Amino acid sequence: MTATAVTIRPAAAYEHEAAARLLADAFTHDPLIRAATARASDPDTARATIFRTSLSTTLDQGGTVLVAVDEGSLLGAAIILDPARGRLRALAGRVRAGGRFLRMLPLLGGRGLTLLNDADRASRRHAPRDPHHVLTAVGVTAAARGRGIGRALVEATVDRARAHVDSWGVRLETENGENVDRYRRWGFTLVASVRVSTVPQTPVTVHVMTHPVREESTA
Repeated sequence: MTATAVTIRPAAAYEHEAAARLLADAFTHDPLIRAATARASDPDTARATIFRTSLSTTLDQGGTVLVAVDEGSLLGAAIILDPARGRLRALAGRVRAGGRFLRMLPLLGGRGLTLLNDADRASRRHAPRDPHHVLTAVGVTAAARGRGIGRALVEATVDRARAHVDSWGVRLETENGENVDRYRRWGFTLVASVRVSTVPQTPVTVHVMTHPVREESTA
């Protein structure tokens, strides 16, 4: 069965927890998440908490969660942050997000939390100047991979940016180097690659990529 049989839609409230757990499983081997949870006493719980926090923070800032569903089964999910309306609102959103992630300090430890923060800062440092959407995370269940569901979720994110008159396009970050060529095939351009961890056992490089849907302003 192909992705054409799968429905992509906003997640219902009762699906948020399942979407967070799906993403936590999908990112089990992600270099950043693996390094951030390396010192946690329970890495599985820590990973689930990261995505639960990311999901709730994004919704709090007016973003959305898309899910891929086939006959009632959740096969994929994407967390998408919409452009903030105004710098003050964007700053307030980051402050609230920082407070939520800070509550994970006992779970992740200082090093884990710092890694997540450094990755986010690296991505924002190379962000487009104009308001844009951010594809915070996208993942597919192991059983559903190879069906084009990940691409369908990414394309739905780009379509969301096209439908938003104030959005320049989409930004994402990936710490998995194998994903860079995949996103390139889907219309994204690599903007920068930034090393955020120099620990030999857990190297982490943030690859920042963007997909424009309209011209960037010259202001």
